[in-house]
Amino acid sequence: MDLLQVDKETLRLLVKRRAMLRVLSVLVKQKGNALPTRVLLQKLGANNFHHMILQAEKEGYIKRKRIKPQGKGNYLVYNCLTPKGRRLAELNKKLE
Repeated sequence: MDLLQVDKETLRLLVKRRAMLRVLSVLVKQKGNALPTRVLLQKLGANNFHHMILQAEKEGYIKRKRIKPQGKGNYLVYNCLTPKGRRLAELNKKLE
């Protein structure tokens, strides 16, 4: 994607949705572009980003998968970047 050919919606996201971009930028740096929610929140340094993770999923930037635990425990919820989310994160990285 050429930086000069960014559509209005993408430009709006880059300007107004900095918190969501933080979430995407952490995921794009991970092997497989995926992390469990708890680890993602730790890397972000704040637990109040959970709503932003859910919003990113709703908008199609992240796909969330429940993974059965090995042995006892709760299901892990993995957050994986979609191709749409990866493109936005990479564009944001170029602009930083």
